[in-house]
Amino acid sequence: MDLAIKQTIQGYTAVFDSFTISDPNLKAEIETFINDFNAVGENSSDIMDFMAKFPASGLQEKYSGLIAKASMPPAVATQESTSQQEKPANSLPTVSEFLEQYRESYNAVKGAGYRTRAEKAYENIFAVADRTTSLIEMNIILEEEQLLWKIVTEDLLDIYQTILDATDPLNLANVSRFEKMIKTISESTCQEELSYKTEVDVSINQQRTYSLITTIIIPSLLALTIMEYNKCKLLFRTWQKPQEKLLMVISQRATVKKTYEFIKEKYGWDFDYLVNDEWMKVWLLGPVTVDVNARIRKSLDPQNIEAMRELLFDEILSDRTIDDILLTEQKNVVFFDLDQTARQALAIHEKVAQELNKDIVYFQYYEKLQGAAAANDIKLPETDNKKFSIS
Repeated sequence: MDLAIKQTIQGYTAVFDSFTISDPNLKAEIETFINDFNAVGENSSDIMDFMAKFPASGLQEKYSGLIAKASMPPAVATQESTSQQEKPANSLPTVSEFLEQYRESYNAVKGAGYRTRAEKAYENIFAVADRTTSLIEMNIILEEEQLLWKIVTEDLLDIYQTILDATDPLNLANVSRFEKMIKTISESTCQEELSYKTEVDVSINQQRTYSLITTIIIPSLLALTIMEYNKCKLLFRTWQKPQEKLLMVISQRATVKKTYEFIKEKYGWDFDYLVNDEWMKVWLLGPVTVDVNARIRKSLDPQNIEAMRELLFDEILSDRTIDDILLTEQKNVVFFDLDQTARQALAIHEKVAQELNKDIVYFQYYEKLQGAAAANDIKLPETDNKKFSIS
């Protein structure tokens, strides 16, 4: 499941944890809702696709209904049907009493510690009790000022702005995606408008995703083939099965040449273009993510850029003979990833990342979740830090 989708689902469903729910039927309803919610997430290609499917699935309305039920006092929740018959016809709640149904949801949002816009949206609803004692006028205010709708939009803005702030600024595809999402939410005045706009954004976002994948694969592929060529040269110099290793050098040289020619022909990118683009330059150095949101990565030694340049232009693409290349000392050394001490090195980089991320709300909230999970003996899913490594 897409990370942004997972975070959105967690933001919604975490609210239920703040309620004390004793009714087994309500518990079952909530569990079914969460399973259905996760299914929508699993079947969505990205966050824009998810935001289009979520309202269309009817789960938004179901969520609101479950929150209302969960926030009721136990006696009200379990006796709701019978109390309607027993209650005198003229026994209506006050405005303040009616609005208290949102209190538990407000407390849950406030407990997150970062959803400040959503907090304010709830507080604006409670403030209606200071403006009128009429339930009819209360409903008019809620409708005209869209105070209930703002619970949805302000909470979403809290979530996506937090994710945006924790996104790698070089990852322009993700930055654009979240900026567009925030703009769409901010400008939408109802659920139907939000659904329509997110559907329109899906196709645009898919193109951004394809472009992102290309800007990762192309530099990674070129770097990998050049480094494999360098490995073949090193293996040849061990003089173990030299004829076999020589053929490997020749073959890999041809592979790199074809790969580079393909990149130039199909994309118009040469080596300097890849190096001058800060995002693609990272992927020439075999990055490994060292935090939960891929904001910070450790990479191979930046000197490898010049080593790859030398290998590509002075050897692979040149007219030099293979024996001339193998008998000439290489000026720039290629630094590969650590082997036996890789785990220790990764732990050091993770600590550096924690220090760099410590003032960002997203990571503060993640640490809070980890602490709560540990206190309740809950194991959170681990991130795959080796996902994008090149060695």
